[in-house]
Amino acid sequence: MNVADAPVQVGDRIQLHLDSLAVGGEAVGRYQGMAVFVTWGCPGDEAIVEVTEVSARFARAQLTEVISPSPDRVTPPCGSYRDCGGCQLEYIAYPAQLRHKTAMVREAVARIGGLPEVEIGETWGMDAPWRYRSRAEYHADVDASGRVALGFLRHHTHEVVPADRCLVQHPISERIQETVTRLANRVAQSTEERARLYRVETFVSFAQQQALVTLICEGRPGFVPLVAEALMAEIPEVVGVLVARARGRTVAHRSPAEVVKGKSRLVERLGEYEYHVSADSFFQVNPAQAARLVDLVVEWAGLGRQESVIDAYCGVGTFLLPLARHGGPALGIESEESALDDARLNVTTWHLRNVHLQRGKVEKVLPEMAREGGRCSVIVLDPPRRGCGPVVTTTATRLRPRRIVLISCHPATLARDLKGLAEHGYQPMKLQPVDMFPHTWHVETVAVCERRG
Repeated sequence: MNVADAPVQVGDRIQLHLDSLAVGGEAVGRYQGMAVFVTWGCPGDEAIVEVTEVSARFARAQLTEVISPSPDRVTPPCGSYRDCGGCQLEYIAYPAQLRHKTAMVREAVARIGGLPEVEIGETWGMDAPWRYRSRAEYHADVDASGRVALGFLRHHTHEVVPADRCLVQHPISERIQETVTRLANRVAQSTEERARLYRVETFVSFAQQQALVTLICEGRPGFVPLVAEALMAEIPEVVGVLVARARGRTVAHRSPAEVVKGKSRLVERLGEYEYHVSADSFFQVNPAQAARLVDLVVEWAGLGRQESVIDAYCGVGTFLLPLARHGGPALGIESEESALDDARLNVTTWHLRNVHLQRGKVEKVLPEMAREGGRCSVIVLDPPRRGCGPVVTTTATRLRPRRIVLISCHPATLARDLKGLAEHGYQPMKLQPVDMFPHTWHVETVAVCERRG
């Protein structure tokens, strides 16, 4: 279909019944057969929407009026939810969020993966789905009066929305945000110096009730040690302040963090397991749900006492170390030095003698192992959001494990990776979505695949 022949055009206002929720958090309705994705829509709404984009296959629109609200539509407790890009689903009742996340996973696995018959459980939710995040990233902006404000980025933009409060962050993070804002405005000597503060990252241990703060700056401004000293004096829970050099204001890339004062690591607990975690290292941001995730991965791996396991993308050892306790030889692959250092410390702390850690990219390490005729009993794959990709899924199957456990935070890349594994003889047996990120469209999913024949 040509865009000119589409049933809607940019600027049209149409009435639409919204049926489902898409990956990305938009509600979906159909107008004369064309899918229309609606920002801030809730499945079950009867609404008036204004078309903002039209392509040959679909259109996008903004919600302008709710004629008949969905029974799942609620009043969001955060007044900034439509400005801040963090929580996309606060206006949808939490039980309905869980249903829609299950449906997103099922639809992606069936449509993209071509695997409609796979058993998929209902999404595991939280009893109290607030204040669950252990990490926050506040972006800095200098207003017309030359004062620093810290907040989150506006939906789909690089514009900073000042944060008064955030109901998914740990309360210590909010105290840090308020205090750093005040201190930066007090100790920085000029507007130009304040503008050198780009971002503030917080990491809070729920187990210790302690925090690390990383200041991401242009260079190393003179106010950094003053802010670090005052921050740790005002907030006793802050036990370390670090600084990193930014590589651009609007991107996440930065140098490794250097300690200004105090510690560089915290200890976090996931159920019965304790981990040393650095400010720079990736670690699941929702400890309560991450504990359930670890238990599920260990259960579905089903390692025997002498069976070997490979944990690709092992990070600080989140899955690797519990698996090593249950099985035989355990190999962890990790490319980030900070996470690898933490993993080494955790191996020592756990007194594990059956763990080997290898630095490198999974895309290179697994093919080398396959070429050398390597074998293992179980492989665990926990890739970043972009997924494993065909190189990793193909070479993982060449190691001939009896089982592959895949953890994914994106339904589309999950489906593509499952399709790749299935094409090489590893059929997904069951999937379990876990709500690691309440009030957002994101959902974590664990899948277990077994070799056919």
